[in-house]
Amino acid sequence: RPSYFSPYGTNPKAYIGRTEDVLRRMREDGYITKEQEEKAKKELPKVKFLARSHSIKAPHFSFYVKEKLVEQFGENMVERGGLQVVTTLDYELQEKAEGIVKEEVKNVKSLKVGNGAAVVLDPENGEIISMVGSRNFFDIEDDDFEGQFNVITQGLRQPGSSIKPVTYAASLKSGYTAASLIMDTKTVFPGGDGKDYIPGNYDGKYHGPVQARFALGSSLNIPAVKMLAQTGIKNMLSQAYDMGISTFEPTSKNMERFGLAITLGGGEVLPIELASAYSAFANGGNKVEPVSILKVTDRSGKVLYEKKEKTSKKQVMDPGIAFIVSHMLLDNNARLITFGANSYLNTGRAIAVKTGTTDDKRDNWAIGWAPNILVMAWVGNNDNSSMGNVASGVTGATPIWRKIILESLKERPLESFDKPDNVVAVNIDSFAGGLPVDGKSTRSEYFLKGTEPQSISSVYVNWDNKYFIQLKEKDPVSADGINRWQQGIDEWIEQFHKDDPFYHPPGDATKKDEKKEENKEDEPSPTPSLTPEPSPTP
Repeated sequence: RPSYFSPYGTNPKAYIGRTEDVLRRMREDGYITKEQEEKAKKELPKVKFLARSHSIKAPHFSFYVKEKLVEQFGENMVERGGLQVVTTLDYELQEKAEGIVKEEVKNVKSLKVGNGAAVVLDPENGEIISMVGSRNFFDIEDDDFEGQFNVITQGLRQPGSSIKPVTYAASLKSGYTAASLIMDTKTVFPGGDGKDYIPGNYDGKYHGPVQARFALGSSLNIPAVKMLAQTGIKNMLSQAYDMGISTFEPTSKNMERFGLAITLGGGEVLPIELASAYSAFANGGNKVEPVSILKVTDRSGKVLYEKKEKTSKKQVMDPGIAFIVSHMLLDNNARLITFGANSYLNTGRAIAVKTGTTDDKRDNWAIGWAPNILVMAWVGNNDNSSMGNVASGVTGATPIWRKIILESLKERPLESFDKPDNVVAVNIDSFAGGLPVDGKSTRSEYFLKGTEPQSISSVYVNWDNKYFIQLKEKDPVSADGINRWQQGIDEWIEQFHKDDPFYHPPGDATKKDEKKEENKEDEPSPTPSLTPEPSPTP
């Protein structure tokens, strides 16, 4: 359609290809020479168009709405039909969000951050409350910056660790729990191409045994990869695809292409799809499609379209799973390992939030939600170049996310997460996640009914009425029989607990324990609570 090639729309460089076609035809028809054609083609990217004679309010959102209208009614009707359109936009919040994105990107310019974007959704009905597609739609002076390009709806970007909640949702569906113990130790994952994959953590440290709640809350990489290895790449991709992330279709090609690195953000996503997918966590496992238009009338007042009062929903995950994942991510105690107690993620409100930064520093994210609000923020560069040392939870996307979500809550009450009937709170051992052990600290944890612990954790070995710790994991991805997961555990114990008798049960106790476990079904291996105080309950 003609409007697609407008330099004032959301495809500001689309004119280049069409102009090259025109130049080629002019040469073929004898109007210009080959040399003239090549000279003109070289100048095309440098063409500067006059600024519009009038500014557009909420430009990225406005053009997004226009594209939706063209899809539904055709370009002729949209351009000449005198349509009156009522949208979902909260313009007061939109103005503030645009200012926040522009200011925060400016604040980190020294870190080679050139662009930022944000979107605000109502998870209950999918309505787009605000959309900022770049730091400045009207910036035409910077040749390397395409402000009209809408990152939210057009840019395929790598999600980094912001995709981890999907992995943990799939793991809960497979029978794991927020208390499953995972060993955060150096681990070698053999690659199919002969190259070993050895993930590290953001802080460069290994934290030993960690329960899933704290592994996700603190965004530890090694536990996430191990959880994916045990849950299965196909199950994780299926969960993501069901939630509406179209690029994660669980095909054999995708499973081979992504591998275990998918849980650290190795694939690409469309930001609007990621935001919409995460609305399921906020909405009891229900996915709703993004909505931007409420009502359309023609010039005579005839109603051509009106959004149904009841929003169409699709159940894409168990309500209990949505609740538990959200609670893991609103728990400030669970973030302490990586982010400390007073990061920008701690709003003092019951808001779940996940950050993400790609290894190459090309994308930095923050996505946070409550039942009635979801805000996603991104920073990076349109040319996909790397940023400087953008720190998750400190600089980049997180300040944008924090300011916008707190601004949005000034005009709407914060709704709390309601515990579904299939979720129970159980008092567990703080270290290993099983039932309480005499004399050891405890904490409360949420479980899907039927997955709560029935005994003390198998990591405890009792010898002469004294408990020792025996840390073991099986390597589910080993093709040569070598248990690389256990090798990493043994190295960690040797380095940090070599002289600690607590980690070295007597030989007879170990043999006794191994015999007892022979007929037991395998359970996820995994980790102790490193939190200094009980996790909050809503």
